[in-house]
Amino acid sequence: MPKKRTFQFKPLQGAFSSSSKQNTNKDGDYDSSPSVNERLSELRKIEGKDAAARKRQLAESLTNSRSVPPELRGILGISESALPKPKTAVRARERMRTPGPPPPKSWLSNGSSWTSTLASRGARRGLRRSADVNDRSRPKQLMRFARLAGLSDVPDGGKPSRLALLALKRIAQSWDLLEEEDYPALVEVPLRLRLRLISYISFYGLPLDYRGLHALLQGSETVHYLDLAGLVGHGNLTMKKLVKLLGNENESKGSNAEAGVAEAWDADETFEAALKPSPSLTRFSNLTHLCLSHPAPNVYWRDLLALVKHTAQVTHLSLAYWPRPTLTPNLATATVLSQNSPGIAAGGSHYYSALDQDMSEPASLLRQLSSHLLCLRWLDLEGCQEWSPALKEHTKNGPAISNATETSPDSDAWEASRFGAQSVVLSNWKNLRYIRLAQGWLPSLIGIKALQERHVSYPNLMADIARHLLESAGSTFQVIQTSQDVLDVEKKKARMWLECEERLSLAGHRIQSARRILGFKPATVDYEWMQR
Repeated sequence: MPKKRTFQFKPLQGAFSSSSKQNTNKDGDYDSSPSVNERLSELRKIEGKDAAARKRQLAESLTNSRSVPPELRGILGISESALPKPKTAVRARERMRTPGPPPPKSWLSNGSSWTSTLASRGARRGLRRSADVNDRSRPKQLMRFARLAGLSDVPDGGKPSRLALLALKRIAQSWDLLEEEDYPALVEVPLRLRLRLISYISFYGLPLDYRGLHALLQGSETVHYLDLAGLVGHGNLTMKKLVKLLGNENESKGSNAEAGVAEAWDADETFEAALKPSPSLTRFSNLTHLCLSHPAPNVYWRDLLALVKHTAQVTHLSLAYWPRPTLTPNLATATVLSQNSPGIAAGGSHYYSALDQDMSEPASLLRQLSSHLLCLRWLDLEGCQEWSPALKEHTKNGPAISNATETSPDSDAWEASRFGAQSVVLSNWKNLRYIRLAQGWLPSLIGIKALQERHVSYPNLMADIARHLLESAGSTFQVIQTSQDVLDVEKKKARMWLECEERLSLAGHRIQSARRILGFKPATVDYEWMQR
């Protein structure tokens, strides 16, 4: 007979009501385990210690199984579960932190890590900015050119007091943060403030590039004053680009005049139209005050001569700390050798021309410069003691002095009439009223007093310098105790300064004597420590 089979069926989920829930075991038998609601109803019937024991037992069983909602936790008397322990190597949450996971340990192991790079980027940028500011030659005083020319209203202390000046200083210090897309908005600023901002940038900020200068000079107003102290030649603001900036408008306006449409293609130009030249006036045609002081060492006089062709109305010019005038600066050490003659210098000035006091090429270039600046009345040559005595050099083809009365070889008239008295300050710069022949620095009073007994040939000069330093320094030099080594160094500095000052004084004396003999008005020669 066939074996009798017994079938076991698993109840489906949801087949029984919630009030009579039954769970099946592994063997298929039904286990009548009470539900939570049934247990709560039973606890309400129990009183005393049995109820507390049953609650505690129920809480332990529920805690081990799963979490309990906060509403039931208070009813059942279950304590709050402890927070999970934080995982290791996880960064704690902080405010104002960089979002994302922490950096790997490999990035933090050496000094060239990503975090150290980000942390030191600002410091390196600040060091680079300070290096760029300190390496280039800058004027020692804010608005130096305007102060010397009598156009500045900045306090003598150098600290601006007005809000506009404080804002210009802050803009100049942060000029490198300005984007090129913001340059067109500068046209809304008045031109006088933009011109002053250029001077502030030269003193406080980084070197100004060509686009920044072009943005500060944009507009249609006429420019009468331009201070580029410490900016020419630094960065990409070269003299050629400056010539391009000042000469572009001439070419553009000339091309526009030539592009005019005539009434007829075969019409002849009338005689009246030919006699009426079209004036080509630009924004820089009436430029009267120009400062090109403190340039880079790589500036060329050839570019300067090309620049002054567009600024013929300049009356105040500053060429402080410019290099020696020469058209061949790269040939100073080169010579041309031949078999039948000794070697000659390849350039206009040889290597030892400064020691030999050879002023032929500087005098020639200054004469070319003066031919384009016939309206010049104020000249600043501070720091140019190497070649500034070339102003007294004379040419051999000029007319002789007719009213010279003194014929002694030691007299100034004989010196002026020997070569015809046609120097730069007598031929083209007859209206020159001020010449600054300062060295740019002064020796200490200690070195002056140490050399005062030796320099007996210039007692008045020594007395004037000592008196000036004593008035400016007060009694501080009288209480200073210096060693012998420091005294020797100060004496050498004072000796070098006095030798150069004697040459400058002699050049100024000859210029004044020649102008007085020819009937010109005397010019004021400024030696920084004293005006003569």
